[in-house]
Amino acid sequence: MSTIAEQLQTYRSALSEAQVKGDQAIARKIEQQIKELEEFQQRHPEEADAPSPFEVFCDLNPSDINCRVYDD
Repeated sequence: MSTIAEQLQTYRSALSEAQVKGDQAIARKIEQQIKELEEFQQRHPEEADAPSPFEVFCDLNPSDINCRVYDD
């Protein structure tokens, strides 16, 4: 499992590659992923392990129907 810092570095490398290739749609998507992961990191400074993209999404959108948790 990777850390948040490693995941951010991976995203930044992919962003550089997309920008060099001129693929702006991919670059925008990766920029958004970087922004969301940095926001996650700010809200959860105690977390070291990188969350999945779904965990980040649910952290940003807890009321989304896919992120709801029901207690039985």
